[in-house]
Amino acid sequence: MSRARQAAAALAAVFGSPQLRRAELAWGGSIAAEWAHFVALGVFAYEQGGAVAVGIAGVIRMLPAALVGPFAAAAGDRWRRERFLLVVSAVGAAALAGSSLAFYATEGPVAVYVLAAAVGVTTTLFRPALQALLPSLARTPSELVAANGATSTIESFATLVGPVVAGVVVAFVDPGAVFAVGAVALVGSTLLLARVRVEGPSQRARAAGGGLGELLAGFSVLLRARDPRLITSLMVAQAFVRGCLNVLIVVVAFEVLDAGEGMVGYLTAALGVGGLLGAFGAATLAGRRLAVPLGISLVFWGLPIALVAPVPDALAALLLLAVVGAANSVEDVAGFTLLQRIVPDAALTRALGAFWGFAMGGVALGSLVAPLVVEGVGARGALIVVGALLPALIAVSWRRLREIDSATAPAPELELVQGVELFAPLSVAAKEHVARALVPVDVRAGDAVVRAGEPGDRFYVLASGELEVEAEAQGRRTRLDRPGDYLGEIALLRSIPRTATVTALTDARLYALEREDFLAAVTGHSAVSAAADAVVERRLARAATE
Repeated sequence: MSRARQAAAALAAVFGSPQLRRAELAWGGSIAAEWAHFVALGVFAYEQGGAVAVGIAGVIRMLPAALVGPFAAAAGDRWRRERFLLVVSAVGAAALAGSSLAFYATEGPVAVYVLAAAVGVTTTLFRPALQALLPSLARTPSELVAANGATSTIESFATLVGPVVAGVVVAFVDPGAVFAVGAVALVGSTLLLARVRVEGPSQRARAAGGGLGELLAGFSVLLRARDPRLITSLMVAQAFVRGCLNVLIVVVAFEVLDAGEGMVGYLTAALGVGGLLGAFGAATLAGRRLAVPLGISLVFWGLPIALVAPVPDALAALLLLAVVGAANSVEDVAGFTLLQRIVPDAALTRALGAFWGFAMGGVALGSLVAPLVVEGVGARGALIVVGALLPALIAVSWRRLREIDSATAPAPELELVQGVELFAPLSVAAKEHVARALVPVDVRAGDAVVRAGEPGDRFYVLASGELEVEAEAQGRRTRLDRPGDYLGEIALLRSIPRTATVTALTDARLYALEREDFLAAVTGHSAVSAAADAVVERRLARAATE
């Protein structure tokens, strides 16, 4: 109950932000449409040519996304990410609407398959763009973890709703109607995204360079360093298992459980039910130790699949797939939060685009390999083989995952920036920019930090020690002694000389922010700019009256 309350509080905080709320709800519409399309396409393909056709449909749906997505995602670092998402959502809605028209207008499957590729590309692009956007909407590291938890919760809920609706519609109508329902969901996402806007200096930055180097930067970020490479490899392995599972769900429904078309939707929906439960635990992850939870979640991603084999019962299969869904929620929050911490913001969309290119390639490969495994060892044997893969990989990687946990905690400077009241409205991405720009300054007792009348060139944040502020014109003295206390903003914001002399009463450590970095952080965000102006007016007014 305590963890449930913590999760509920975290989700409430996320949905208390209008920008995060709109982005998360748009995400839900996208995921519901994606999984409704998956169910309808799987049923359509199975009726065309059995398990092999389902595997081919999976390749058609995911392979273009794997090839095109990483390069198209570069636009998410060059353009405003919320506008990029808007375009992607609108194109996806058009592709699903076209799929519905193609289903009814033609007898052959070619147009439906071609448009399935377009749907796969848009859903692949939506993911990295949203995940890159969240650090610019969240205001604190804990809120970012909560936002990732909300993303996982909504994905799980949409993974439940989308397939259930699709299963009912396909059972009583046909796949073409499901395509139309998915298009409506994406239209709703598009309307929500039209009202999302990011403030802050990180959105003004554009990817440097151009040409092939810019397009390949995301791959370079993920592959050149050991930690992002391992995290990416493990999550792509999970994507491969997911591709296998997409085929195995259809095979289990028709060949193992001997059920009808609707069972495909219900088995898929079980992933969503479990995901909702797992999301409550994922939303309360501490935020500092995430690599080990990632590894544990991947173990429970694989084992339940293997356990479906010896118990050919519908209820058991639904429960085991619910465990997989719960593990998926934890994996998403832990894995993507780790990548958001490690990857520089300027290349984040491209890096996540590269990740989803690898992931969709893994899904496509899994969709292709699964029918071959089924043909070679049978449906139950395939479940065991596929389910054993992830636990084996985690056994090999466990030691390195524990080492990653000690290396990826937020920097101490970020915690200091968190304590600066002036910067509170900034997104966590913008605060990380500020934290990286801070320069440590040590002063001894009796030394002056700044002097009245000097030109202002830096903003200072106190980390430890005690300072005395003397406004010489009024003879007023105040003391700064709390971490996060700050000084120097008046001269920078008003372009005037220093209005006070600040002296260290004890040995002290401060962090300095250069004029350009300070003005970029403050003037690039309307709420911070207004707060800074209010602080300046209050301090000047107090000085004038004393």
